[in-house]
Amino acid sequence: MNPQKKLEDEINFKELLKNPIRLFGWIFPLFLILILVLGIFFVKHLTDISFNVQNAGIQDSTLMKKEVELKKGGISAPVDFKLVKAPTQSFIDKGKDIFDTNCKSCHGENGMGDGPAGIALAKKPRNFHSSEGWTNGRNIDQMFKTLQEGITKNGMAAYEYIPASDRFAIISFIRTLTQFPQVTDEQLKSLDATYKLSSVTVHPNTIPVKLAENKLLEEKTITGNLEKKFIHKVNGDTNNEMAVFLKNNVIDYKKVFNSYVIANGKQNPDKFIADVLTNPINAGFKPAVALLSKEEWKKLYDYLKSSIM
Repeated sequence: MNPQKKLEDEINFKELLKNPIRLFGWIFPLFLILILVLGIFFVKHLTDISFNVQNAGIQDSTLMKKEVELKKGGISAPVDFKLVKAPTQSFIDKGKDIFDTNCKSCHGENGMGDGPAGIALAKKPRNFHSSEGWTNGRNIDQMFKTLQEGITKNGMAAYEYIPASDRFAIISFIRTLTQFPQVTDEQLKSLDATYKLSSVTVHPNTIPVKLAENKLLEEKTITGNLEKKFIHKVNGDTNNEMAVFLKNNVIDYKKVFNSYVIANGKQNPDKFIADVLTNPINAGFKPAVALLSKEEWKKLYDYLKSSIM
């Protein structure tokens, strides 16, 4: 066979068109290269959303613990509704400072709903420049309700811990961003009737969340240790007449311990006895304790006191 003739036959494109299956040997490598190039392009352009992750610098604000300052409680003056209806520039500036501290991370520098923390929320934060889609509404009483109660389903936290006057300052600043409905006396009267804003407000003492958690954990640990000590003492006090008496009248030692601790917090044995007699089973005792004499109750209470301390 003539090799030159065979070579000419292989590159005879007219023959290839008559029998396209022979083109597969040429096209398949090109197809693989195309798929590889497209794959590399796709991987190079994947975003955080594609990987279902969020940037390390952005926290999901719905998972944030709102920290509270350690401060002594006090009394706040009534809200000045004249200032709310006609805010001064200094009042508005104060509102902007509070807005920057508490709201800007989600709602953005200019209230466009484009803050970095808002990216992680399932529902985009409110764009104050838009008049559409407000859950509670755009009137001043409706905006105050939002700050007072929050909107859980939208990821909007409540800011009731901020003094009412300061919340009105925030609203006054937001109202400068675009055109809002006019503030009316009826709206302010409605707010006052609902939240008693024209009265003196008493603020309780507050401690940071972490400190409160540590104190609760410490208290729970101490209480748990006392409970174990009490049960161990009663079970081991086999020769004590009152220990045997207690065992004969108890269903649940843990409930007895808790009933005593709650009553003894007020140093009130009569309260303890009255609570037990109201619902003995719930307090950990057998119903028959309703038949005990005052003297028996006194001895029983004294024994509990000596066993738990």
